[in-house]
Amino acid sequence: MPDPAEIIVFAAEPLDRASGARTDPEWLATRLADPASLIIPLYRGDPLIREGKAAFLAADARREFDAGATVVFLGLKGPRAYFAIDASGAPGPGQAPFADLGAYTPLREAAGALSGEDIAVIGAARWLIDWHRRHAHCAHCGAKTEMKDGGARRLCQQCGTEHFPRTDPVAIVLAVHDDACLLARGPRFPPGFLSALAGFVEACETPEACAVRELKEEAGVALTNVRYQFSQPWPFPSSLMMGFIADAKDKELKLDEKEIVEARWMSRDEIRRLLAGERREDVRLPPRFTIARRLIERWAAD
Repeated sequence: MPDPAEIIVFAAEPLDRASGARTDPEWLATRLADPASLIIPLYRGDPLIREGKAAFLAADARREFDAGATVVFLGLKGPRAYFAIDASGAPGPGQAPFADLGAYTPLREAAGALSGEDIAVIGAARWLIDWHRRHAHCAHCGAKTEMKDGGARRLCQQCGTEHFPRTDPVAIVLAVHDDACLLARGPRFPPGFLSALAGFVEACETPEACAVRELKEEAGVALTNVRYQFSQPWPFPSSLMMGFIADAKDKELKLDEKEIVEARWMSRDEIRRLLAGERREDVRLPPRFTIARRLIERWAAD
């Protein structure tokens, strides 16, 4: 088994998705009524946290939520079923059901503190609830759709079109040259907050081709030897991050300033010192729950 500390955040698979059983409405109803089943509430995608831990409640607690609140099946862990419920019908997180037990906490804030298994379960809950909120109508005919299979799909009652949870593929790449790596930031990040570069995979494009294109467009860097490393589900709202390390032909930069406002080549020794705890006012590496940080760590360890 892999070391839990080394599993990419959101990438653990602690639950059996029960793909066959969840198609049976009676089976789902029985699991939801089971006193052993648990449910995690989320307010606008942010989980209820109590004393530093995810506040999984007895499934019967759903009775305290709006009657129309979205409930999705997440999977099984042994004999116990896990569900999630959307608390977003409340006027604010402080007024949402069970807020008195703890606090509905921004998921990015919670990600660094929760266990790998809990954050993976919550990430899936956020992903599914957000998708259902945004896909209430059929993209084919515009009619209303109905949740099926515990939330694993939606079905248009008018034209019969099936809809499945959206996944947006993203290539994120750490460019390297002469024992240095390229880090950069976009305009919405504060000065010094540097990361690997990334972009959405376009139609009929491979992730490797996307990595090459994004670096050329955003930084003017030509890549070769693009090497896949690992992936990370990223529920903000529905991205699948595919991580690469690639060789840059040279260190010349030509920034697209609409996308990149700061970029620099950093030596392996600089990166190792920062990973070891060195503090610098001009550089902050991504937090460890991000795939960008794991790419940087892997390269620095070579």
